Formats: sequence, structure tokens, C-alpha cells
Amino acid sequence: MHENSWVLRRGVHNPTESTPARLPYSVRRTTAVHILRPDGVDGPLLLKGSGRDLGTHGDGSPVQFDAVDSAVEVDFVEGRMVVSANAGKSGPDLTALVGTRAGPGFRSALVATLCDDRQEHSLLHRVLDDVPVATVISGYALTREDPAAVDGVVPRSGAAARADYCAGFVTGGVFIGGIEANGVAPVVIGPLAPDIVRGQDPLGWHGMDDLPAKGMRRLRRIDVHGDGDISVDAMFRDSYVDGIGVETVVHEYHLGLTARADTLEVVRAAATPHVLPWPECSSAVEAVDRLVGMTVPDIAPLVGAEFRGVVSCTHLNDLLRSLQDVAELGTKLAFLHRCHP
Repeated sequence: MHENSWVLRRGVHNPTESTPARLPYSVRRTTAVHILRPDGVDGPLLLKGSGRDLGTHGDGSPVQFDAVDSAVEVDFVEGRMVVSANAGKSGPDLTALVGTRAGPGFRSALVATLCDDRQEHSLLHRVLDDVPVATVISGYALTREDPAAVDGVVPRSGAAARADYCAGFVTGGVFIGGIEANGVAPVVIGPLAPDIVRGQDPLGWHGMDDLPAKGMRRLRRIDVHGDGDISVDAMFRDSYVDGIGVETVVHEYHLGLTARADTLEVVRAAATPHVLPWPECSSAVEAVDRLVGMTVPDIAPLVGAEFRGVVSCTHLNDLLRSLQDVAELGTKLAFLHRCHP
């Protein structure tokens, strides 16, 4: 260990082992963003997105509502600027995103670019909405590729300036304390990643490429089912594959929510952290209680305006924001109930 090392306490390390079975009369949205540097650490960051909306009829038969692919290239070294973007041959023109920063302002530019989307919270919008966060977490791969990571610490300039930015960065916590003790930020190597994509159900997830060495991936799944009330099971996982092909989990959260089908009023909400780097991160789940009594469309504005500082987790906030997709998925669920096969 580093000669002045902070006593490193890790956060929760309990990744899920599998993906739940698809239920009759349900809709499942799965997305993936592969975070790659095919030309090495000094080359562009390539974000390859994919996703699918799959319904399951009452008799268990599937119906595919939508499928998308995208590719966004980011100049990570020079300002994190988008240098190319496309949504495949059949997708909309994304050239308006070129020249935007893959950070603050990107999501506003995305809304303007997809203004002709038939649905406000389309599958493609969800995949591309992950560009800013995928760009941020891509830095984890750089820390793992630094030889100092084997000692649990690597240099990260400017990290201390973000004290109290979120629950995991609270003053006196493991992350900020590690910087104060050593002058460098600690790095946690997460638990081994159980394969949740290739399970007994070949339709459990959409098809996607294997993750190469030194690549990262953000997986998302959101299931909706029910009739009088809509039950929501949502999750995301960030993972990294090291130079010898071992995949470990960086972040993983799950969220259970129940909303009224007619008004989308939330009657139950509970978040469960499965993998987080620092022990202080998990305290942010208490904020989820505030969702009860709200409507699903009001969640994202509330999170953006008020879920900040040491009572918040940026990764949990991101999961909560994705709940805006429930409105569109609910219309697809209603279609299944009308069909009755």
C-alpha cells in the first residue's frame, strides 16, 4: 500500500446475480452504452449505444416495439467536444450535436435535436441522454489503467475541490479524507460482475457486442407491468473490463416504484444500492421517500432542482431521472392490455 495510505473503507459490494423473468402484460426497456477508446487513452472516446423496447403479452409471447443504435465520438482530451454523432441508417439526423460539449448543455441540445420525435421520452432519447454521464465515468477506466491503481491510489487533480458535491464526497468521508491524507484520491476496485445479460431467457436483454478489454459499459433496464397500478422495476449498472478480461462493477442501483395508472401518482418508491464505491454514498437513498405523492413527470424537475449536495448521489439522481420514461412505456403497456392475446 501507499506509505501514507488512508484506511480504505469501501461502499456496498452486492451486485445482482441475474435479470428477473419477463412478466405477462409487461414492457421492458433495455439500453446499453459501450464506453470505448479504440485508439488508446489519447484517442477519441467512442460511445456506442443500443436499446430495445420489448412487450410481453398475457400468453408470454413477445412483441418488439422499437430498437435503436447510435454512435457518438467525443474528443475527450480537447474539451470533451462531440465530433460525430449518428443514429444509424434509419435514425434521425444528429449532426446538430456536433460541436456541443458532452457535459453541461448536451441534454438541452439533444431535446432540440430530437424535437420531432413522436414520443417525448423515446428509446433513442434515453440512449443518447447517457452521453454526459458516460463521458464522466469513462475517467474510471483511465484510473484503472494507471499502474498506481494496484496500490489503491492514483492522482486526480482537482478532486478535493468537489468536497460536499454529493454524499460520497462528504467532508471527512473516505474519498475526501483519502485525498487529505495522501494528496491523491483513493480508487476502489469493485466486485466481479455477474453476467446479467446472458441468462435463461434469450430475450431478457437486447443483443449487444461483448465488452472488450479496458472498456466500460452502462446497462439500463426498466420494467413496467400492472393494470390499476403500474409497478416499475428499474436498474442500472456501470462496469469495467480490465486488461486481462475481468469485468468488475463500478456502480449499480435498483429502484422499485408503484404509480397509479390513470394519474401516474407515485404511491411507493424505494431505492436499493447494490454497488457503490464509498460507504457514505448509500445515505442518499433516504431522499427517495420524497417521491411519494408526486406524479412521475414531476420527478425529473424535482431531482434537478433539489437533489443536491451531501444528501444526494449523482448516480441515484440519474436513475430517478430515467423514470420519466414510464409515461411512454405505460402507453405501450396499455396497448398490451387492449390486445389480450
